[in-house]
Amino acid sequence: MADLLRVSRPRLHSSIRSRAQPPIFFGLYRSFSITAPRPYASRGRGSRLARTSPSRAKKDEAMQLQANMTLLLPNTLVAPPLWRYPRQPSKFAHMLWLHAKARAQSLWSIFSIKLLSQPTMVFSKPRFKFHKAAAIPTAKALHVQMSEAMAAGDKETLRSICTPELFQTLAATIDSRPRGLRAEWELVRYDQRWRFPRIADWRIGYHPLPNGGIKMVKQVVVSISSIQRIARYDDSKGGVKIAGSERVRNMVEHLVIQAVVDNATYESQPWKIWGTLSEMTYEEYLTDIENVQALMSDPVGKT
Repeated sequence: MADLLRVSRPRLHSSIRSRAQPPIFFGLYRSFSITAPRPYASRGRGSRLARTSPSRAKKDEAMQLQANMTLLLPNTLVAPPLWRYPRQPSKFAHMLWLHAKARAQSLWSIFSIKLLSQPTMVFSKPRFKFHKAAAIPTAKALHVQMSEAMAAGDKETLRSICTPELFQTLAATIDSRPRGLRAEWELVRYDQRWRFPRIADWRIGYHPLPNGGIKMVKQVVVSISSIQRIARYDDSKGGVKIAGSERVRNMVEHLVIQAVVDNATYESQPWKIWGTLSEMTYEEYLTDIENVQALMSDPVGKT
C-alpha cells in the first residue's frame, strides 16, 4: 500500500510535514497538488456560483478548498525505537523527554475534550469517545481496502475511504495508467507481530475554517508491518503477467487516519486515510516543533 501514498502534503507554513514516500507500487509517484472541485454550471439555469463574478467565484472556490483541507495535527510524532535514538546521552534524554511531552499533550487534549463534552460539569458522562481500541482493526481494514482498490483502479472505494487530497492524487495516478494494464495486490501476511501493529500516536485538535469557525479532528497513527506482493498484467495480451513486474517486500508503514468530530454532538464521522508518515529523527522533530511555534506566533498564521 505504501507506494500508493507517496505524495507531498499540503503545506501550512512549514510545520505541515510531507507524507512518506511509498516504496512498492511501481511508478505510482505523482507530485501532490490540491485541486478544488470545479463549479460546473448546470444546464438550462446557470448555477448560483456560475452567475457570480470571476473574482467572487475564485474566492468561494478557495474558501471551499480551505474548508475541506486535511492537515496533520501539530506535534504528531512517530518516534523511532529506543535503539535508534541519538547515542549522545544529552540528546537521548532530550528525545525521551520530547516523546513523553508529546504523549502528555495528546492525553491532556483528549481529556479536555471529554470535559467539554459533558452535559454538566459534575457527575455527567462525556459525550465524546475517542474509540482508541477500534483504531488498529480499522486501520488494518482501510490499509487492505485502499491497496486493493488502488490496484483494481476502484476510484469510488478510494473516494469513500481517503481524504479529498489523497483521493485526488490516487485517482490521477489511476487515470495516467496505460490502457490494458492492471495491477494485482496481495497482503501475504502481517510481520513482526511482537511489535506490530501498534498505535504510534493519537491526538485530537482543531482545524481553522475560513469563515472563522473550527473543525474538530481526531487522528491516529497506526504502525503496520506486513509482507506485500504486487504484480502487473497486460490485458491487451491475454492478461499475461509482465515480466519482472512482480515484487514481494517486507514493509513497515505508519498509516495516518483521521475523523471529523461534530462540534455540537461530539459524534465522529467515519475514519479516513490521510496518508503515511516516516519515523522522525531527533533533529526532524526539533525542526517540526520550531515550525509549529513559528506558525502559532505568526499573526498571519493565526487568522
